[in-house]
Formats: sequence, C-alpha cells, structure tokens
Amino acid sequence: MNQRHNFQTGFSLMELLVVLIIIGVAAGAVRLAMTDEAPMAEVERDAERLAYRFGQIQDRVLLSNRERGVLILRDELVFLDWREGDPMEGEPDIVWSESASTPNRWRASEQTELTLQLDGRWLELLPEPPEDERDWQPHLIIMPSEDYQPAFRLSLRHRELMRGEVWVEGDGFNRLQVIRDTQ
Repeated sequence: MNQRHNFQTGFSLMELLVVLIIIGVAAGAVRLAMTDEAPMAEVERDAERLAYRFGQIQDRVLLSNRERGVLILRDELVFLDWREGDPMEGEPDIVWSESASTPNRWRASEQTELTLQLDGRWLELLPEPPEDERDWQPHLIIMPSEDYQPAFRLSLRHRELMRGEVWVEGDGFNRLQVIRDTQ
C-alpha cells in the first residue's frame, strides 16, 4: 500500500493576511502610545528652544561686541543687525535689518502663539514685519555686556487650549527663564 501524504508547506494567503493585520494594529497602537503627548508639551519645547536660541544670540553679541535687536511677531522672533542710516536717503539714524551672517529667525510650531509684555504693558504683535526694513524697530536690544533691554515676558500658548501657558521671562540681566503655568 502506497499512501500519499499531502503536507502543506508554507502559509496560506489568508493566514498571511491575518498576521499582517495583527502586526499593523500592534504598530498603530505603539505609535499612538508614543505620540499621544499633552498638547502643552509642544509649547514647552518651543519655549525651551526659544530660550536656547536667545542664549546663542547673546553669546554671538558678546563675541562680536555689537548690539543685536529682536523683533517679536505673532509666531516668530527675527534677530536684527543695525547700521547707521543715511540721511541723504531719508533713513533714520539707525536702520535695522535681518542679519545676513547668522541664522536670523526663530519660529514657533504651528500650534503655538506668542504674546508680549514689555514694561508691564501687553503689546499687539504683528503677523509679519513691516514691508520696508527702514520701519523695523526691535522690541528688545541685546548688548555686548550680556544685558538686554527692556525686561520682558513672552507668553506661549497652544492655539486650541483655553488654559495653560508657558512664559519666557527676561529681567534684562540674566539668561532667560522658562516658567510653566501650573493652573
């Protein structure tokens, strides 16, 4: 008696599809678990990045022995260099423009908005700098002595949340502080 044994080798197409679906669902769950951060985490990262970038600019000012300006917009900071204006061209005494030699902007993430308090007053921030660079006026001036003026409080908020904010504060003398509102 000659018996034939039909052994199936490999997987059927259906078994393979079930395994792929299980792997896909597991990978999706892991991805969601890893990226499901509190919305304020992105705002906090923005505040830390801003404080770090400001510190870099302070160091460059110290090394170059030349003041820099900071123009604050609704969602970014523009770091400015100055030059003496030309009265024959109708320019003011000092003309501020974006630096060509160093990175000159810090931009907040898409969900972060900025508000600025200078000398105890809240200011309306522009969405973009004025078209004519001769009209640019910095909100802050960073000096080679590592001082900056005036003292300020920059509030970073998540656009979709009613509560919670992170402040970047500068007293004019020390490195910036990042403070989270705990409410």
